[in-house]
Amino acid sequence: MEIRVLFWLKKSGLGVVLLIGLTLLSALSEAAAASGIGKIRPHANPLLHSFLDSAQVYPESVTVDPSNGAFYVGSVKDGTIYQGRMGTGRLEVFSPGGADGRVMATGMFFADHRLVVAGRQTGLIFVYDTRDGQLISKLDNGLRAGQTFLNDAVFAPDGSAYVTDSVNPVLYRLVPTKTGQYELREFLKFEGTPVSYVQAAGAAGINVNGIVASADGRYLLIGKRNENRLFRIDLKSREITAVDLPAGRLHTPDGLFLQGDTLYVAQNLPRSIAVVKLSADFRRAELDRVITHPTVAFPTSVALYQNKLLVVSSQFDTAGSPAAVTGPLPPVVPFWVTEIELDPK
Repeated sequence: MEIRVLFWLKKSGLGVVLLIGLTLLSALSEAAAASGIGKIRPHANPLLHSFLDSAQVYPESVTVDPSNGAFYVGSVKDGTIYQGRMGTGRLEVFSPGGADGRVMATGMFFADHRLVVAGRQTGLIFVYDTRDGQLISKLDNGLRAGQTFLNDAVFAPDGSAYVTDSVNPVLYRLVPTKTGQYELREFLKFEGTPVSYVQAAGAAGINVNGIVASADGRYLLIGKRNENRLFRIDLKSREITAVDLPAGRLHTPDGLFLQGDTLYVAQNLPRSIAVVKLSADFRRAELDRVITHPTVAFPTSVALYQNKLLVVSSQFDTAGSPAAVTGPLPPVVPFWVTEIELDPK
């Protein structure tokens, strides 16, 4: 089934026509219906936030300020950080690519006027004050391309931040100091734990990816992309437990967003957001439903503001992609972030 959608956007009084031709595989719905796995729920009338300043953005992550709906998106291609606002469709440059030596921006997370940004193969991590855009800390794990792949980040309630590395089996912690800056430490190493890293070329070698923290500060949840699994980390004991989720429920899990006992999972392929319900202790999970839309193209990150989802379409499966995967066709430009209003269940 092929669906073509025409969107008319406004910017500075000028109309911009964005024609997106994307293919939805009817096999996805059929397979889900046949197996009884969740519900495939398409959503209509989204708002697109378009990157009109560059045809080579390749956005990767999104994080939102829950107090006002401002959100931040980073470019893997050149490290630019953009700021948008829910309901507007506009995106502006918050920090240009190359600033502070930031040439890549993957996972990011906002909390208390702080924005942490992972720098992928550069081994660098940045923390900014979103009130004035000033750099608070620039941290370096001492590794470079081939040795490290800093992928996603989250702030915990105590003010510290955690950053995953998809090729180096280490979980990093950013510890706030008395001066208001941060120190970088190795929080735990995955050798000898239930999380087993694979060394491989391309997407097969992307191990731990997305990360979220529970609101009570007890746990972290991490997603392992190349195994389609979730793991719980006890922040006090550092014990790692595999989340009991029936096989075949998740596919290529990337960015995560946690609200209460509901986990939203960006799935690169099939292009969708999985909604997972967790037990109170995060040891068990069930797939509740799957959210799809024809504007979602290789989603890598998801965030929730009130009853609206923000979904980043990275288009990493196209020609020119700076990611571990690529494809023969050029990306649809301008790149965009989809804002989808969720239907009541």
